[in-house]
Amino acid sequence: MKFLNLSGQTIRINVSNLYISSDFSGLDALIPQGRRVFVVIDSNLKPFFGLFERYELIPIQTSEKVKTLATVEYIIEQLLDRGADRSSFLVGVGGGITTDLCGFAASVYKRGIRFGFVPTTLLAQVDASIGGKNGVNFHAYKNMVGTITQPEWIYICTDALRTLSPREFRAGIAEVLKTFILFDAEYYRKAVDYFARMEAHLRKAGTCCGGECVYGQEELTEIIRKTALYKCAVVERDAFEKGERRLLNLGHTFAHAIEKNCPIMHGEAVAIGLVLAAGVSERLGLAPAGLAVGLAEDLKKVGLPTQSPVAIGVLLEALEKDKKVEGDAIHFILPRAVGEVVDRAIPLKQLEEVARDLR
Repeated sequence: MKFLNLSGQTIRINVSNLYISSDFSGLDALIPQGRRVFVVIDSNLKPFFGLFERYELIPIQTSEKVKTLATVEYIIEQLLDRGADRSSFLVGVGGGITTDLCGFAASVYKRGIRFGFVPTTLLAQVDASIGGKNGVNFHAYKNMVGTITQPEWIYICTDALRTLSPREFRAGIAEVLKTFILFDAEYYRKAVDYFARMEAHLRKAGTCCGGECVYGQEELTEIIRKTALYKCAVVERDAFEKGERRLLNLGHTFAHAIEKNCPIMHGEAVAIGLVLAAGVSERLGLAPAGLAVGLAEDLKKVGLPTQSPVAIGVLLEALEKDKKVEGDAIHFILPRAVGEVVDRAIPLKQLEEVARDLR
């Protein structure tokens, strides 16, 4: 992946090209000319439809309920009905649900066609669109079916974040902080400080905008760049999640169980999952007492929930069917401190014992 920041610096990472910009001026140059281009776009993003008016739009509804094989089939039917061939190019425009659905459809249509992403949410820009994972839910199980296929490019436009509601913006913060909990304690503190100021702005203004751009756009752009770069580096070393890439699941094991049982945004569930994972780590003697409380305080500062709306017993039952279960144990990423984590296979019975009083 080639990563371009605003200063023009280029870092070779993997098989995609990742661009970051404050506007959409560089997007047209990435979309292939002389071939059919289809744009899978979140139907709520009508302000962006004009950017793609020369191409063939496939608007889709977006929610966890439609992140299914049925929606992938719908996209494929649209491609077939409109005569898309193997030289056609697919673009996914929207949040993580849209990029997952688009990437899945592109990776299986006629055994694979080229595709790119324009992520428009903070969560998608720093996490969901990066790394090639394209998954859909199957019955009650999140991301149970999917592919790992890299997009040709990802175009991150920070100005797109102005369209987000405060809740949608906050949902992306958890993935940013997760990344710095994994890799960078110093930048974790800087990110918490910025997002705490953003939260004060959101409460006062009710919008991410600060004048004609996103509040603190330059600072936010650097946070996005740094977060994306950490994920890109992990994907380069372990694209198919055989080892190091498992670290990116920090907070997600509990999060997926919460999402299965409660209508909650993914980033909100991840925030709760981070606190619960820290609690498990403390009880196993891997982290000092107070880590979970400290993380919870930081997450509250930036406007995120920290207590599970689902009873711990229900979550533990859901974890038994998690795709990370091997035999009678489940792989868990546990924080030892901010900037240090460990990958542990925890017997399900032991997990039940140490987690039963978590909240």
